[in-house]
Amino acid sequence: MFNSQNLILIEGAATYERILADVREVEVDEGLKYLKDFLKIYPDFAKAHNDLAVMYYQTGNTLKALAHYEKAHKLDPGNITYRKNLADFYFVELEWTGEAIHTYLDILKDNPFDIEALNALGTISLQIGRKEQARQYFSRTLQLDSNNHDARQALQQLLPSPTGTSELQQIPQALSQVCRTEQPVQTPPVTTPSFQNLFQVAQPAEPTRSPDELYREAITFVDADKPNDAIQLLETLVAQAPDNAVVHNDLGVLYQKRGDLRKSRHHHEMAAKLQPANTIFQKNLADLLCSGFGSLEEALTIYVKLFAENRYDVELLKAIAHICLEVEKLDDARFFLEQILTIKPWDQDAAEALRAIKSAVTQ
Repeated sequence: MFNSQNLILIEGAATYERILADVREVEVDEGLKYLKDFLKIYPDFAKAHNDLAVMYYQTGNTLKALAHYEKAHKLDPGNITYRKNLADFYFVELEWTGEAIHTYLDILKDNPFDIEALNALGTISLQIGRKEQARQYFSRTLQLDSNNHDARQALQQLLPSPTGTSELQQIPQALSQVCRTEQPVQTPPVTTPSFQNLFQVAQPAEPTRSPDELYREAITFVDADKPNDAIQLLETLVAQAPDNAVVHNDLGVLYQKRGDLRKSRHHHEMAAKLQPANTIFQKNLADLLCSGFGSLEEALTIYVKLFAENRYDVELLKAIAHICLEVEKLDDARFFLEQILTIKPWDQDAAEALRAIKSAVTQ
């Protein structure tokens, strides 16, 4: 027998999709009326509350936007989009840093590899004067996504070198800690100052070391900025366990940092092949194809597949929009930028890119 929530999902979903099609064709005030009428019939339909919050935000009604963001989160607390929207709203619009930090940390508790949450916590830490914490959050982002523009730019500002060379170049690009996609590591790595606090330093090597011992020692080398030593150990490990996707991904990251793009591509492709459901491995491969080889079509194929699985990943939408701009597909770029602004109306980068497109079209 279905419970009430199942009935809401089954009966309301089709109706809501038809309403959304109408909402896109009318002015905001009329769209608000459509959604409010729908909620009179399905008051516990979380997505409608989230979308209504976005529309209220667009009209400048902060209080009602907050009420519906919180309602969507309350109805579906496990939905990552609703949690991020609420946390973003707390921080950007209301400047409630305590509530925002709590919500972002709650997101990281469930997914320690959420780049948007890491960057948001880095930004908040900067705003409240906690530069060391900000450095840790942004460094963790680059460990997961070495091409992340926001984290890289923030660290360049945080870590200027007196010699004129950014200390960013000295930050090791990450040994990923994804063990399996179904059960991610539960201890949020962002709460620790370094990888040394996550793992005990390896004891003097036994004649035969286990894969776990090799991996832990490789992590200590990365933390000590000794990527060549880390690569040597990981190559030994992958020779013993050629189906270890995590190690392939880590080698891909380290070889990319060293500038050996051919080897980096090989290992990123192996990681993506071995764990096709792992979005981090897929994104890492797509990022390398795009930035390292200029293979925009191949990268776009991966991004679009990921987009079909998660239409609310803002970083993914930005990557697709960037490629569309590179190949001068302005209509496609406009579509994905508009999708970003639907999810995060306050995203300035997306808004500026969209204005630039509209300006180019009118010239």
